Amino acid sequence: MLEALRYAAKAQDKLAFKISLISEFPDIPIISNAGIIMRPDSTHAPPDSFNYLAVIGGELQYLDLGYQGDKAYLAHAHHAGVPLIGIGTGSFVLAQEGLLNERRASIHPFHLDAFRQAFPLVYAEQGYDFIDDGDVLTCPGGISTLTLATELIRAHAGDDIASTTCQRLSLVPHEIATPRPANLALIPDSRLRRAVMLIEQFLTRPLTTAGLAREVALSERQLNRLFHAEFGKTAREFIRSARLRYACWLLKNSQQSVTDIAQRMGFSDCAHFIRHFQTEYGCTPGVWRTSQS
Repeated sequence: MLEALRYAAKAQDKLAFKISLISEFPDIPIISNAGIIMRPDSTHAPPDSFNYLAVIGGELQYLDLGYQGDKAYLAHAHHAGVPLIGIGTGSFVLAQEGLLNERRASIHPFHLDAFRQAFPLVYAEQGYDFIDDGDVLTCPGGISTLTLATELIRAHAGDDIASTTCQRLSLVPHEIATPRPANLALIPDSRLRRAVMLIEQFLTRPLTTAGLAREVALSERQLNRLFHAEFGKTAREFIRSARLRYACWLLKNSQQSVTDIAQRMGFSDCAHFIRHFQTEYGCTPGVWRTSQS
């Protein structure tokens, strides 16, 4: 991630991005998994002095040795509205603090089973470079971290700087080189694959068909034609179905009300959500929840 931000800063000819390594005990060096010794830059600063706070975990057997003050700081930052990022096993740390409960999380396949067993209240998935669930982002680590970094650069510095960063990192913009879920891998058109990936990554964020079409350099009509040919539904209908699937998981695994779930999934009101849920699954959300208990 540091390398991506460095290239983005060079592309703008200014120090536009900065990473600080912070710790409850800044005088105690930190040893990485690779054996590299790093000294923290500072102790905890006010959370709102950061745009994001990222946690990178180490080996699973050592996670419980983390400083309690650091974990409390993450919770404090979260409640203050600062977006958190879990990278690699850093997502385990966020989950241990309950910060991923009833959320989606992108987990490395190597750790997926252990994560699901430890945190059944988290909707854990594999095969995505990152998942943006609003105020919490998760990333499986590895090369996926570069993809996450370039998307953050895109959000804060624009498409041109993000594209330049991708070129300097030898990444192809919008084409992700890491493994995808089988259903994505089977989609023959790369633009449609990209569109489906974006829908899954930003499932709880506002997303319009027009915006999705712009992201994959297509018109709305062209995009809908691709979706209909592959899935038998428009892009808007596909987005709605994906959100309803996640709503099913929330109904089964959370205590959130139907109204809260409807709002989280981006439906205009509860009645709108219930109507589409019943069309998709043949019953109301309340009946479906009861059948799963």
